[in-house]
Amino acid sequence: MTNSDIDDFKITFFHKFKSLEWDYLESLPDAKKKLLSRDDQLENYNPCHILEYGEIFATLCDLKPCTLLAHYVMHEYATGLVEKALKPLFDEYELKKEGFELWKLKPPVTELYRGGWIFANKKHEQYSLVKQVFTTTSLSINKIDIGRALGYPLPYGKYTIEYIDDTESKERNTCCVPILEYNVGAASEENFTIILLHLDEYAKLWKKIDRNLTIDLSAHPLMEKWFMDIKNGQKK
Repeated sequence: MTNSDIDDFKITFFHKFKSLEWDYLESLPDAKKKLLSRDDQLENYNPCHILEYGEIFATLCDLKPCTLLAHYVMHEYATGLVEKALKPLFDEYELKKEGFELWKLKPPVTELYRGGWIFANKKHEQYSLVKQVFTTTSLSINKIDIGRALGYPLPYGKYTIEYIDDTESKERNTCCVPILEYNVGAASEENFTIILLHLDEYAKLWKKIDRNLTIDLSAHPLMEKWFMDIKNGQKK
């Protein structure tokens, strides 16, 4: 690693967690793989589309307030990932002393994220919001607050944005390895710019570990056209 201001242990953690996460997903029985598959079809199972290492690393590097680990169908997925990959490394690198927390969600938040866990960065400026949102005793949780607590750049909406680890995609010989996905609303040049600035923060972090990050705008055609116009020199 060269020209990086990231602590060595975080880079080692990144690679170890990535490997352990992959081993965990590959080791699941077929019945559980089906639950994690598109259309509940085993032939559609692709661990590359559900990896959490990117969000974990962004949280570890102070870029993201927290990582929410949960699955809407396979509720025990998050606990398995914590037990097999995250908790052993959390303990090995004494992350509690470094200002991080790892805890299982409790009711009523589990009405939304059953079986979910939170990996949180106490040093992040939004940490108080993380605690407020994910330890609430209210039955009503604001989606905008959830998005802010998860470090998303804009309020919740109908358009999906994905950041793709292009390096991992090539190494896995697969179409794409998303490392962050979020939904945004109003389509405007101001919002498009906010998204690109957010992407740039992640891309800079990935570059520090010699990896390339790209953006998938296929589910946001208006921004995709705007972005292509800029790349082609049609906008300034």
